[in-house]
Amino acid sequence: MQKIKVAVYGLTTEGYSIASQIVEKASVTIVDDTLQMAMELNPAIVKGNPTLQELVGGESLMGLKPVSQVLSEARVVFFTPKLRKLGDESVIEANAKLREVAKSITKGTTLVNALPVGVGGNNDNVALIEKQTGLKLGDGLSYGYLPLRPGCELATVSCFAQAKEQAGLDDLGLKASYGNIIGTELEYASSVLNVTSSIATEIELMRKAKGLKATGKSAETYIDDLASYIYDLTAIQASEDVGEPLTYLAGAAVKSLENHVRYIVDETREQLREMQLKASRTRVLVAWTVDKYEMRADRMKTAESLVERLRDYVTDVRQAQVSDGRDETIDPYKHNIAIICSKKDLDWMKGLKTGSRSSELSFLRATAALQRG
Repeated sequence: MQKIKVAVYGLTTEGYSIASQIVEKASVTIVDDTLQMAMELNPAIVKGNPTLQELVGGESLMGLKPVSQVLSEARVVFFTPKLRKLGDESVIEANAKLREVAKSITKGTTLVNALPVGVGGNNDNVALIEKQTGLKLGDGLSYGYLPLRPGCELATVSCFAQAKEQAGLDDLGLKASYGNIIGTELEYASSVLNVTSSIATEIELMRKAKGLKATGKSAETYIDDLASYIYDLTAIQASEDVGEPLTYLAGAAVKSLENHVRYIVDETREQLREMQLKASRTRVLVAWTVDKYEMRADRMKTAESLVERLRDYVTDVRQAQVSDGRDETIDPYKHNIAIICSKKDLDWMKGLKTGSRSSELSFLRATAALQRG
């Protein structure tokens, strides 16, 4: 029996995760949307390359095909693009890539969108696809929604009711629900706003407490925990009319992240002053391990922004990641200040500190309370 043809549009960690889970059941091709190259995958390739980084680092060419051909032949297309813009530009970038995909899909296709949208955003996506293809939802076109968080497992694909007869998702071993796609949008937006509003509140209250020279309890949430939601918050804002309460909630969380970057820079300067460290004798490490292949650019761009702001005060500033070796991270001839941006990086830097007792290494945790040590 011939396997169902599937295209994964986006050479991203999320896209490769989907491809890896369905490659036994389908004929899978993954599209590098940056280089516009399509590569065939099979179980042996996936088994030999458990991560996308290993796949990209390999030298083998895997059955390269024209992207338009791959999309037109696919029964199911997963939309997992690599976005490299930030803020409103990232939503524009996502829409442009969706439009490009829609130009090539044909009758009988199911498109599954893995990027989060605001409430009603999938209706806008379907309208865009219908305009590009000339097809109608339920009459040659099916659409599913699978909002993926970085590092999260696949969940149920939520589809419009019209997709049930032709979606083809059961053939891939995926769970699908039909007729409640708006409910999925509401549930996802609610979870995003609950998490980000809580973190933003902590950031601002801890800043108030510091200004009043008071102490307060704060959850161990890092800048990474908020930065990974920026695209999601922007999508929620884009789906609402200006002035709607949801836009204020999402906008406040985005603004709080911008403030947090500034607070971290201010705290670093204060730490330099209190420890009487000369800028020329100091290395600042932004310890933030970021997956450069994930769909969203939020964490990458926020880390870059933090590094650039710190360079206004210290010349030797660099981003450090778990994959870096100790010798290339710690400067034994300088005092090293590590700004810890996630729990994973805290554990890593603690290990480096234990193995570098002869080096001077201080910590600044990029939590809401900006703890030192």
